[in-house]
Amino acid sequence: MPFFKGQVLVHPHHGPAVVSAFETHPRLQRDCMVLEVQSSHLMVWVPLDQVEHVGLRPVLDQSGLDNLFSVLRGTADEEDQQWSRRFKDNTEKLATGDPMVIAAVVRNLMLRSNSQGLSQAEREMLRHARQPLLTEVSLALDISEQAASDMIDAVWCVGTEPEVS
Repeated sequence: MPFFKGQVLVHPHHGPAVVSAFETHPRLQRDCMVLEVQSSHLMVWVPLDQVEHVGLRPVLDQSGLDNLFSVLRGTADEEDQQWSRRFKDNTEKLATGDPMVIAAVVRNLMLRSNSQGLSQAEREMLRHARQPLLTEVSLALDISEQAASDMIDAVWCVGTEPEVS
């Protein structure tokens, strides 16, 4: 994939970032892409020969958004009944940075919240897990994060179906 200055890419651990420059890293002496993470203004240097290994990817397209909302509308996965094991499993899933895996974690937590309630730690996890999805949807559709939040919340409201276009 060709990269260019100003392009928005998604880093699996830092979220959406803008390509701000292409430079040689002063200590590594390697050609790197310099990314500015949108949420924190953190500067991340990614060696150009490591882009695929790092897992940089473009923002979801329409097909990707359709898949994401399909995952959100799905049924809950079989989960461990002990919250500490469930929390550990979800933490590992969130660390992948894969938006479909994150969507499944958000879905499972939302469905559990609506039926049985969540522990304080799981409520916090849900809040943190939703953020990359909100950012991704808002960037993909060029809408505010609040509008993206409303779209995601509509998945669990009876009789309401989010319109992804």
